Amino acid sequence: MTNDFQNLSIQPTDLPQVKAAEFNQIEKGYLKVTLLSSAIFFLILMIAGFCIIFFNDDIEGTVIEYGITLGSILFLWLLNTLVIVKAFPRKKYAIRERDILYTKGLLWFVRTSVPFNRIQHAELKQGPMERMFKLHSLKIFTAGGHSSDLVIPGLPEDTATRLKDFVLGKTALDGDDSE
Repeated sequence: MTNDFQNLSIQPTDLPQVKAAEFNQIEKGYLKVTLLSSAIFFLILMIAGFCIIFFNDDIEGTVIEYGITLGSILFLWLLNTLVIVKAFPRKKYAIRERDILYTKGLLWFVRTSVPFNRIQHAELKQGPMERMFKLHSLKIFTAGGHSSDLVIPGLPEDTATRLKDFVLGKTALDGDDSE
């Protein structure tokens, strides 16, 4: 019995060309959701920092200690706000015939592609901040994990619902084709 297994190399120049995807921008209202959530988080940090200094007998509570603590938190909040604003335009999604793509990132750029035939289910999520701005997040799950594999935030309700229905419809069609 001979073993005819082969694993030949493929050069990058021999790979097929992938059609460029048309990306859709995340709803601008989601930037407000993110900035507001960040502001609340850093406000809680500032209150906690103030309380730690004020109620701790081991800390003198001078202007310098308050300034360093609260100033550091304020600086981090401003830096975080800058990163959020600069990274927001890179949050985009695209739907192609066989997969869905999502890109994000500023320093670390991430592009996630999930083929429709790997999707197990999809769900819409709406937190309190998103509810205020009437936005939803589409969570897509594939086999083998407990958390979502792809989350597209900042979608208006009608877009999110249509996108979820489309993804689940494509999942059902691709599942029928593979049998």
